Order: sequence, then C-alpha cells, then structure tokens
Amino acid sequence: MYRTLVVAAAERLFATRGYERTKIQDIASASGLSLGTLYSVFDGKADIYAAVHAERLGELFMLTGRAMKSEMPAADRLLEGNRVFIRWLAEHPDYLRIHLEGGGAWSSNPQRAEAGLVQAWHRGIDLMAHVIERAMRDGELWEGDPVVAARLMAAIQQVFISAWFESGMKEGAPALASRIEEQLRRSLFRSKK
Repeated sequence: MYRTLVVAAAERLFATRGYERTKIQDIASASGLSLGTLYSVFDGKADIYAAVHAERLGELFMLTGRAMKSEMPAADRLLEGNRVFIRWLAEHPDYLRIHLEGGGAWSSNPQRAEAGLVQAWHRGIDLMAHVIERAMRDGELWEGDPVVAARLMAAIQQVFISAWFESGMKEGAPALASRIEEQLRRSLFRSKK
C-alpha cells in the first residue's frame, strides 16, 4: 500500500516540478508518509522515479500487448495498439508529461537512461516490430526492416503526441489516434484504406 501511495504522489510531483526540483521530503509529505516509512520502501528518489516508470509502463505494455496479440490481422492489430497507446497516455497526463519531458526521442535507444527504461524501450520496439513484420509478410505494409519501421512508428507517435500535449490536449484521444493512424498509413502501409 505504501508503494502505491508513493508512486502516485511522486508521479504528480515529477510531472509538475520535474525530477530535479522534486525533493524526497516532498514525496513523503505528498504521500502522507514519514520520511522513515518512505525509506523503508524505497532507497531514494531515483528508485522512486524508476518505480513510477515500471508501474506505468507495466500497465501500458499489458494493454497494448493484449491489443497487438489479438486474433485480428497484423495491420489491424498494429493500429489497435496505437489507439490503446494513445488512449492510455491521454488518461495519464502526468505520466505523459514525465515521458515527454524526459527529453529523449522515442525512436532512439535511450542508452543513458536507467536500465528499466532501456528494457521498456526495447520491449516496445520489439512488440511493434513483431507485428509489423507479420503485416509486411501479409502484404499490408511496405517491405523493409521491421525494427526501422517500428522506430518510425514511435517517432510519428511522439511528434503528434508532443504537439497535442503542447497545445493543451484540447482534441480528444480518439481524434488524435485517428490523425496518427492516418500518418502511419501514409508512411508504412501499401494501401491507404
């Protein structure tokens, strides 16, 4: 229970103040715990930051993984995974802010990030590449390197999501997902359907 309280409080603080300006005492206070109790669960701020990412990315992978492993054709699974991804990020604006302000390009291997984030990046790219490879074999997507195509998909998502976030997230998640889908179709798909 303490872990859940700390992760939720830290996520809000990291989103509003940034990692550097968030103090461990602030996290303890916002979670309603003493500093001693917080340290009985976490080693420090970096450990809490990693826990926020692990918790949120775990949720995200569970949902997108389920969508992308369904019985639908691979191209449809890819687009459904995109919709689930966008909807989830829209429902978690604090985490989205942390993720966007992390500064890295989603299409690039985050080599300087902590190990959990690097693993998550590889897991996400591998999941997309697997479905993309199948869609290429089905003749739905242009032939090529599935990993490069997955990285292109991540870049497209980041560009659209960043612009959406910076404009105040006025457009609904379904409309944003549709615009991203349209660009994915232009960039990766043989047919624009």
